Amino acid sequence: MWKDILLCLLLMSALPSWAQETEYTFMQTRPLNEKFIVDYSDMLSVKLYGSLKSNVIAHVNHETEKEIEYKPNESLNLGFGVGYRWFGLDVAFNFRGVNHDNGQFGKTKRFDFQSSIYTRKFAGDITIQRYKGYYLSNPEEYISNFDPDGPYPIRPDISTRRYGASLLYVFNHDKFSFRSAFIYNERQIKSTGSFLAGPFFSYFRMDADSTLIIPEAESEFDLSQDFRGSEYIRYGLAGGYGYNLVLGHRVFISLSLVIGLGPEIKKTPEINGMAANTESKFTGRAATRIAIGYNAPKFYCGISAAGVYAGERDETEDYLERGVSNAKIFIGKRFDPPEFLVRKK
Repeated sequence: MWKDILLCLLLMSALPSWAQETEYTFMQTRPLNEKFIVDYSDMLSVKLYGSLKSNVIAHVNHETEKEIEYKPNESLNLGFGVGYRWFGLDVAFNFRGVNHDNGQFGKTKRFDFQSSIYTRKFAGDITIQRYKGYYLSNPEEYISNFDPDGPYPIRPDISTRRYGASLLYVFNHDKFSFRSAFIYNERQIKSTGSFLAGPFFSYFRMDADSTLIIPEAESEFDLSQDFRGSEYIRYGLAGGYGYNLVLGHRVFISLSLVIGLGPEIKKTPEINGMAANTESKFTGRAATRIAIGYNAPKFYCGISAAGVYAGERDETEDYLERGVSNAKIFIGKRFDPPEFLVRKK
C-alpha cells in the first residue's frame, strides 16, 4: 500500500515538470480566445459526483475473436469536490448500502488511483491499480442454461497490477478546452477541435492459481496459452484529435480519440512445462475521452468517461486483452469566492 502511495506522489510530481513552459514558441501558452472559451477559474466550484472505476481482462481466440472476459466487482463511489484557481480536491467513499452484490459477483479487493491533470496546454493521466478477485462476465456464452440472476463464476485468485502514465499536448489550446468538459473551470462557447500528441508508458501483470479458460470453454481456446505471471511493458508516442461540439453556448459533447504506437515487451514465466520467454512486438493502443453535459455561468452537470484499451492482438496465437476505464456523473455550482481566498492586489 505505501509503495503505491509513494508511486502516486512521484508520478504527480513528474507530470508538471514534463509540462513546464520553455522559451520555445511551440511551448508558450497563448492567451485564451474569448470568442471560444470563458474562464471561471477565479470562482469557487463545489460539486457532488459518483464514479465507477474498473479494469477488464480477456483471453481472446486469435482466429474466432471469441473471448473469456473477467471483470472485478465494480463499485459506485459517491463523493464531493471543490475547486478554485489551480487547486482541486475530490473525495469519494464506498457506501455499503449502494454496493451489496458480493453474493452475485464475488468480493474484489482494490487499490485504485486514477487521476487526470488538465492544464491549458496539457492533458495528463496517471493510473495505479491493484485488483484481486474477479468474476466471469460472459458465462452465458459457454455455460448452458446459465441464470443471469444467480451467482456468476467467481475467481478470487485472479489478481492484476497496472501502472501507467501519459501526456498529451493540446495544439489549439487557445480555442479548445479539455477543462471545460472534464473539470468545469472553463466553458467552451463555440465548437472547435484540436490535434493531440504525446508519450505514454504502462506496466501490467496478471496472476492466478489456474488458467483463465473454464472447463466448458476448453474446446474454444488454445489450452497451451497461459497468461499467469505474464508481464507487459509498453511505451511509445500517441496522436489523435479532440472536438468539443457546443449547442446553444451551454450544452456540449466532447469526444477525443488518441492512437498510440510503440514496442511492447512481454515476459512469460516458466509454466505448464514451457520455458520462460521474453519477446518484443510493435503494437497499438487506443485511448478515448467522452463527456456530455450542461455548462452555464453558475450551474453545471454532466457525464464523462475515459478508457484505455490494449492487447498484443497476435494473428498466430491467442492473446490477453486489457482495458481500464473511469466514468463519472456529477452536478455542481460556482460561487463568488470568500474574501480570504481572493488575492489582494
